[in-house]
Amino acid sequence: MLWTKKLARGYKERGMVAYSELQQAEFAAEEHGYFAMRHQREVGTGYFDEVAQVITGGTSPTTALKGSTEELHFKL
Repeated sequence: MLWTKKLARGYKERGMVAYSELQQAEFAAEEHGYFAMRHQREVGTGYFDEVAQVITGGTSPTTALKGSTEELHFKL
């Protein structure tokens, strides 16, 4: 609940920067045993990436996981 309120307040004040800050804080806390929710993993993105790769013969430029164009936008 605390993270939700913190995110809501931050989003109101700073927009998506607040979401990015929250994600970075969660990822940093993993070294102390915190399990960050990684949306792509939870919704099965890997499965859909595989489907896209099969359909395109392994040349899909729009996959969301390792080696994708999206990966360049986020520090993992």
